[in-house]
Amino acid sequence: MIAIHYHVGMRYSFGQAEAFYWVARLGGFRAAAQHLNLSQPTVSLRVKELERILGGDLFDRSGYRPVRTALGAAIYTDVERLLTHAEHVQRRSKGALPDLGPLRIGAADSFAARILPNLLAALALRHPGLQVDVTVDFSTRLEQLLLDRAIDIAFLSQPRVHERITIAPLWPIDLVWVIGERMKFEGETATPESLVGLPIFTNGPPSGLFTTIHLWFAAHGLRPQRLNTCNPLTVIARLASAGTGAALLPREMIELSGPDLSLRVLEADPPIPAHHLCAIWWEGEASTEYAYLARLAQEIAAQG
Repeated sequence: MIAIHYHVGMRYSFGQAEAFYWVARLGGFRAAAQHLNLSQPTVSLRVKELERILGGDLFDRSGYRPVRTALGAAIYTDVERLLTHAEHVQRRSKGALPDLGPLRIGAADSFAARILPNLLAALALRHPGLQVDVTVDFSTRLEQLLLDRAIDIAFLSQPRVHERITIAPLWPIDLVWVIGERMKFEGETATPESLVGLPIFTNGPPSGLFTTIHLWFAAHGLRPQRLNTCNPLTVIARLASAGTGAALLPREMIELSGPDLSLRVLEADPPIPAHHLCAIWWEGEASTEYAYLARLAQEIAAQG
């Protein structure tokens, strides 16, 4: 059992608790300072002041990275809840959505192209005062941004399971191999053997498409020889349309990439498992509002 001794007459500040949390969360004083937009000495001072108030060290600083002591581990969850509640209180004071705003949305490429414009339009109509900040990136990067609390809700594919993170499956994403119509290619079936030597355009690691491509080839003991990475998916579709290589794309991105594309959709053998578009957010007092956003996105998708 950890005994916490408070110095009489002294109270910790929100800034001290916040500094401790982000040092523990990000694994270093420099990373915490960058996240909080403070100098590293300021973050260090705030943590030391909190340690003085609590009467013990919160971090073991003897190694390369600070490691939480028993006292630091004992208060971590409570401090995290404190910061979550403080963020909720701040949002309530802003108005906008019933319990939400400003709202930080992360969107994967396909979601941003297909759903995001209509989602933002619906939010603007229903909640005119809402401020929205949008980040469009790979799903894996969005997932990390959410874990770091840099965004509030992410619409992405293939999220991993994390403690205290809600995952709401929204719809499947059908993946297809495409090539340019002018490209010389025999037949209408894409196999690992027929594509292994071709240039393949895809998102870079650690994207879900990059991983799926490698797994598809690896199941046949092969490794793609000419992977070319770039971003976003609309550009990848156009590169394939130019007739210089193949691409694995969400089927919906073919239409969204423009009417002037000249693409052949190939049947994959073996079939490629569908990805799943999900919404994810931290469990907490704003869960109802994030679930509302996920349902709104589903309604927009159902309307086509």
